[in-house]
Amino acid sequence: MIRNILAAAALVLTATLSASCGYFQAREQRGKLADIRVGMSKEQVREIAGNPLEKELFGTDDLWYYYTNPKWYDGLVTQDECTPFVFEDERLAGWGHDYYHQSGSLSSWTQKAINSAVWF
Repeated sequence: MIRNILAAAALVLTATLSASCGYFQAREQRGKLADIRVGMSKEQVREIAGNPLEKELFGTDDLWYYYTNPKWYDGLVTQDECTPFVFEDERLAGWGHDYYHQSGSLSSWTQKAINSAVWF
């Protein structure tokens, strides 16, 4: 009985610590983004904010995503938990969901996503 209680407590503690890591990572990332300016090169953005998410299907060479707004703390990264950065001609044209949706120049359904999709 005590073993079960200790195991459950350890599981809750582990889950809590894992969730808080995502929160602190996103908070730190949001702080870095305050120094970003339109017109910066990709290398300048990378120098300040680090590498964007690269394994996600919704990112491309000209559309970068940074994990900034965790909602579920479940270990999964979804598009709505990230800040999009839109590049045109190797320069930052704008960032944020409002800019991304207003620019309308890029689709979130990228060739990368199409290639990774499961076709029946």
